Amino acid sequence: MKRSCVLVALAAALASPAAAAADPEAVRALVSDPGVAAAPGCAVGAFKAGKPLFITAAGMADIAAGQALDGDTRIYAASVSKQFTVLAAATLITKGKLGLDDDIRIYLPELPAYDAPVTVQMLIHHTSGVRDWLALARWSGSDDAAQFTKAKALDLLLRQKQTNFTPGTDFTYSNGGYLLLAEIVERVSGMPFGDYAAKAVLKPLGMKNSVFMNGARPGGKVAHGYTPKDGGYEIRDTYPLISGSGGLMTTINDLARYEYDIEVGRKVWTPAVKAIMLEPGRLANGEPATRKPSRQAYAGGLMVGERRGQHFVQHSGGAEAFRNQYIRLPDRRLGVAVFCNRSDWDPGEKADAVLELIEGKILEPNVAPPGGRYYSDELQATYEISTKGPALTAAITSPYAATGAPLTFTLAPDGIYRGDGMTLKFSDDRSSFTLGTDRVRGITFTRQADTAASVAR
Repeated sequence: MKRSCVLVALAAALASPAAAAADPEAVRALVSDPGVAAAPGCAVGAFKAGKPLFITAAGMADIAAGQALDGDTRIYAASVSKQFTVLAAATLITKGKLGLDDDIRIYLPELPAYDAPVTVQMLIHHTSGVRDWLALARWSGSDDAAQFTKAKALDLLLRQKQTNFTPGTDFTYSNGGYLLLAEIVERVSGMPFGDYAAKAVLKPLGMKNSVFMNGARPGGKVAHGYTPKDGGYEIRDTYPLISGSGGLMTTINDLARYEYDIEVGRKVWTPAVKAIMLEPGRLANGEPATRKPSRQAYAGGLMVGERRGQHFVQHSGGAEAFRNQYIRLPDRRLGVAVFCNRSDWDPGEKADAVLELIEGKILEPNVAPPGGRYYSDELQATYEISTKGPALTAAITSPYAATGAPLTFTLAPDGIYRGDGMTLKFSDDRSSFTLGTDRVRGITFTRQADTAASVAR
């Protein structure tokens, strides 16, 4: 097999039990685009008991330069970064320098006093109610996150007089909470966050090609992000250069080193750190920190719990033209990473497919894609849902208007469709969805069984 097809790293250094067989060429076919000669694609890694099964890639990191993706290409990790932010915090927590139950105003005294104290673990588990800095940036007039500095993002957060809800009483995914968590790590460690994360996490793990950004992209072999346009692709590198909620540039070969530490090395992923990383968050009333009706709860920058009949530890990431999925099945000591530099592919579906190429048909069948006809009795409205990539359109008919203007949404990394201040959230089995805004919450639409899904992909 050609070396350019499969890049296997650390094979000699990472001894482990015999792993399941898989055909890397079949995996490569999953992330290849046969219709376009020069197209972006994905880099993929699979790891068993701390040892790489394979590292492979298809597509271009830089179309104009003719540079292909491979296991050493730096790719923007987006929200996959969050687990590494928690790892940095956990190293301080286990040394007694930071407490999970600490009021964050101890470290950020300039924050307003909210309805209830916000704790460090509330930031980690998205139960703080702290507003999302990316949404605030957009609403303040910024349409290019790459131009938004950390100072501006922190200033916006500090200006927020209230949280989305009383801290500890609800769950809402917040990039703002993770920006504050990184700032706390910076102040407690006395070092810029990226420097401390490199010293305490990345360097001990051997992740020599990974870096947390602080206002600038790193050099070297870095993938551009691409979106389809006019039969080709245009570069869209408008992701934030701020670390904490995102900001990690990493490679699949470096994730192999991370997997080794989780399974074997335990230099960073110690038993005490593992407990912080995998402990699901809880609300003040004891309920799990979860986005209902999902059966997965939010832990240390990771979603943990059952999905498709298996116990998963996972996190996705998405920013403009980058789409990533990193899944781990701890019971099988198996990890799969799919990092794509194109906006029109679903890395979650591809990661599940890679998993089944390795382990066989172990996953319960996926639910139907989000499409078809849904009805709300409260609105007397029918929504005809169609999707194309991350975009969703809802065509409306109702007695109040023969044909209402369609609503448009975009799939966010947290699995919720968002658009124009609205959220559209499907149930796990796609039998219903809820539509809401800050002023109107919980309008339920139920799928009409006599209409087939109309989904374009």
